[in-house]
This record gives sequence, structure tokens and C-alpha cells, in this order.
Amino acid sequence: MKKLLLTASYIFYFFYGSFAQQPGIDSLLLVVSKPQQDTGTVIAYRMLAGLVRSSNPLKAAAYGNAGVALGRKLGFDKGVAGCLLNIAACYSAASKMDAALLYIDSAILYSLKVGEPNRIALAYLNRADLHMKQQNLTQSLLDCDSSMHYAEISNNDDRRARVLQTIGSVYYLQQLYRQSADYYDKAYLLYQKIGNSQMSAIVLNNLGNVYKHVKEYEKSVRSFLRAIAIGDSLNDLNNLSMYHENISDAYLQQGNLEAAEKHGLKAMVHAVQQDISTQKANAWECLGSVYLQQKKYPAAIDAGLKAYEIAKAENDVNILFETSDLLAEAYAQSGSHSRAFEFLKINKEINDSLVKKQYDQDIAAMQTRFKVTEKDKEIKILNKDSQLQQQQIKQQRFLIAASAAIVLLSLFGIRLFINRNRLRQRMKELELRNQIAADLHDEVGSSLSSIHMLSQMATRQGNDATHKDILERMSNNAKETMDKMGDIVWMIKPGESESGSLKQRMQSFAYEICSTRNISTLLQLDELEKVKLTMEQRKNIYLIFKEAMNNAVKYSGTEKIEATASLQNNQVILTIRDFGKGFDIDMVKKGNGLENIQHRAKELGGNLSFKSAHGEGTMVKLTMQV
Repeated sequence: MKKLLLTASYIFYFFYGSFAQQPGIDSLLLVVSKPQQDTGTVIAYRMLAGLVRSSNPLKAAAYGNAGVALGRKLGFDKGVAGCLLNIAACYSAASKMDAALLYIDSAILYSLKVGEPNRIALAYLNRADLHMKQQNLTQSLLDCDSSMHYAEISNNDDRRARVLQTIGSVYYLQQLYRQSADYYDKAYLLYQKIGNSQMSAIVLNNLGNVYKHVKEYEKSVRSFLRAIAIGDSLNDLNNLSMYHENISDAYLQQGNLEAAEKHGLKAMVHAVQQDISTQKANAWECLGSVYLQQKKYPAAIDAGLKAYEIAKAENDVNILFETSDLLAEAYAQSGSHSRAFEFLKINKEINDSLVKKQYDQDIAAMQTRFKVTEKDKEIKILNKDSQLQQQQIKQQRFLIAASAAIVLLSLFGIRLFINRNRLRQRMKELELRNQIAADLHDEVGSSLSSIHMLSQMATRQGNDATHKDILERMSNNAKETMDKMGDIVWMIKPGESESGSLKQRMQSFAYEICSTRNISTLLQLDELEKVKLTMEQRKNIYLIFKEAMNNAVKYSGTEKIEATASLQNNQVILTIRDFGKGFDIDMVKKGNGLENIQHRAKELGGNLSFKSAHGEGTMVKLTMQV
């Protein structure tokens, strides 16, 4: 989600991080250092927290806490509310979400006490953003509803627009893209009404991402182009790099590689101008993806390595994950299989790290929500009489004890579930390693042994003609070994589970092997794109197809081969037919090739049948359930 600007995160910056017409840090430090301290000192602390937050969020939080302490001492509730809002923003910037939520809850209490609808609307909206970051989307929507209530009371279109934009972002995270687009459209109209061009561009960028997810690429490109036009008019260099990166990806998905490269280069220009490492890493990764699709593998590797080195220096695991996958693909396509395996291993390690990190975040969010529940109850009992308060407190204690018991039981259950999954994953990895070892031994070992034997023969023979024949055979065996290695890399590579890649692999092999014998080839494999296949299914289907094609080319004497795939009643039906001399099935002794494909068909839970007669060609038919 790194290419989507979520609303309330920007609100923190907009309201508390921009003080172009206000005193600078040095002037504010002079104010807070004076012996006589009053409400102006509290305001100075609040402003310091806003100014210092981007460079040192924890130091900024300390300024905010000093303002809170002084404001409470002076009874300056309005100043306390402002400082609490800024402290929450500081902890959010420092990724300390539990502390941020606790402070924003206190800010809501003080804002309600002060009674300014504008400030209350902002406080609820900022809490909605924090809940959204914690993936507590239901609570985020509830806070948006509260914020909209106070925005209506204050009749503030800017607040309304920001609430609508936040709701759009919540639906985006839930992958409810149509609802997300509706709220973004409403927010955009309000921003246009009040003349907020910068936020209009941000909403257009978010809309572009929504349309890209639903594959409406023309709408996506139009939205990004409008965002870029506004960004250019405002000279908004910080966001322009992201806008160009997003439209580059949209063009890439659309298949317009020239436009994708053009905007990828512009994203890089703006990232370099800003000299922001993360933006440069994203821009290089964007260009690398474009070059990979253009089959410019050296350029893709160069761009991917630059992005990888920046991300490694910044410890940005998300970009490291994307670039390691990009580099594994680029190296595999360029024939550097050792480097491909190296980055595949890195990609898997990062993926495991991300899964663990997500689990830790989920547990932390659960614990934080438990703490926040207590604060929410404090808000609900605000302005109630003392007797009712005592009664509710007793109920809260009971609920807290019950909740604690439930949380402990849940954590114990989660731990058992995770341990079980880890064991299952280890078993899968062991099976995969054994399978890879077997494939390497069976597919590659024999070819390497043959090359070794031929090389020994070459050293013993003195005849040039014999040398030439041996070297040609060694070359053929080496090529066959490279092909088999390529097949193994393709079969186990993460991210290649899409059936479209299977179709392309089959087409590439068929055209290559048939062209050597001038055999006409008719392939109708589009139905494979509609089926979601596992790595094991892709592997077995491909190897069955490959063996059947090899037999048809080598032994049938055909001038034409047809291969078709169809999907009927949740069954994939693959047929390979030649029009050669055929054979009597009962009279032919089955070799390793036929036994292997029969075994692979059984692994698929399918059925493999042969139909042949002298002079009528041969048809191999695979039927499997999906």
C-alpha cells in the first residue's frame, strides 16, 4: 500500500507540521525558556512539537508533554488538547501506535471538554487514521462517523472532505474498490469547491490506484495524469515522484511499455531532485520492472541492484522484497541461474520476516485495542452522575477480567496454531528440497555425466572429425542441461503460480522443438489462463506436455502437431495430437518416458489416455479435476 496516500496521515502534517508564517524553532525555544510561563508558553510547546516532529519525533513528543503539564497546571484545556493531538502525531511518526492511540484518546476527552466542533472533528479523524494503520477498520469507520458529525456541526467542508477521503482509504484497504472510488469522488468535489489543489491531486492519485486494481487502466491513467498536472502547477516535487511511479505501473499493466518507461524516468528525476532515498529506491524498482517486461535484462538487473542497495541501506524490507523478486526473474531470464537462486533465497527470507513482523503487529494491535477499550469507556461515561459512574466501573472491571481471560486463551490458541503451521511449513520445505534434489539428479545429472564422458573421449581421440562430432554432442547436452535447469527454476520460483506463465512456457517449448523439424504447430492453450494451479500441478502438466511433444517430434514422422486445452465441468482437458505413422499400443513396450507421464498424471489425480493406430497418428489426452 506504499503508493497510496492515506488521508489522516497527511492531516497531521497539514495542521501541525506547516508553520511558514509562524515563529521558527529558535524563537519558540526562547519563549519556553523564559522564567515566567503562561498560556503563550503552552502554545509555543505545541508549535515546537509540530516543527520538530519530522526530524526527531520523540524529542517533539517531549515538548508536547511539557506543554500538557504546564497547560494542566494553568487550567488551559484548549492548549492541553492541542498538545495532546501533536504528541499523538509524534508517536505515530515514530511508529509507536499504542502510545499514539492513548494520547489521541486523551486529546478527544479534552477536545470534548473544550467543546470546539472543529477540533473534535480533527481529533476523531486522527484516531480513525491510527485505527486504520492498526487494521482496526471497523473502529476507524466509527471514528469517521463521529468526525463527520462534528464536521457537520462546524459546517467545515475541508473536514468533510478529509473524512470522506479517509473512508475511501478504509474501503481501499478492504479491497472494496467501487465503494472506495465513490468516497474519493465525493472528497475530490469538496476539495475542488474549497480550492485545495494539493489534496485534490492526492485524491486523484488514490483514485488512479483504485481504477488500476479493477483493471480500468484508461480511467487509472487519466486520474494519474490529472494528479501530475496539478502537482506540476504546484511544483509539488515530493508527491510528483510517486504520481509518475504510479502511472508508470498503470501503463506497464496496460502493456504500454514506452509510456511506462517515460514516466518511470520522470519519477527518478523527481526522486533525485528531492534526494529522498526511499523515493529513489521506488523509482529504480519501477524502472527495473519496465525493463524486465521490455526484456532488457541487463538494464533491469542494473536498476534492480540500485534499488536493492538503497533499500538495504535504509532497511526497507518492502522494497527489498520487491527488488529481490525482480532480480531473481531478471537473472533467470538472462541465464545467470546462480544469481537467480541467490536472490530467490533472499526473497524467501524477507517473506518469512514480513510474515513474522505482521504477526507481531497483529498481537501488538490486539493488546493496544484492549487498552483503548478502557479509554473509550471513559469517554462514554463523561458527564454522567457519580452513582452511574460507579455502577459502570464495576461492570468494566468484570468485562476487563473476562476480556483478559479471553485474550490469554486466544494468545495461547494462536501460539499453538503458529507452532503447528511452522511444523507444517518445515515439512513442505523438506519435501520441496527432496523434490528439487531428485529433479537435479534425474534431469541434470545424466546430462552432466554424458558431457564428462564425452570430454574424456575427446582427450583420447586424435581424429579431427571425431573431435567435431564429440564437441557437437557435448554442445547439445550442455544446451539440454541449461533447458532443464531453466525448467527447474521456473517450476519453483515464487510469484510464478499464474497459469498464464504455464501457457507461455508450453508455447515456447512447442515452437522451439517443432521448428527444428519444420513441423507445423497449432496451439490452443488459452483456457489454462482461467485456472489457478499449484506449483506441483504446473510442473506435472508441463512435463507431461513436454514428454508428449518430444515423442511426437522424434518418432511420429508427422508434419503437423495440434495441442489444445479446455475447461469442462471443473476439469482441465489437455490433448496433444500428431498426424504421423501411429503405432499399435498393445505391441509397443512402455519405456521410462511413458511410465513417467503416467506417474505424473496419477500425482495430479487425473487420467492419461493414448489413442493410436497405424497411419492415423497418435493422440495423448490428460484429464484432471481442478
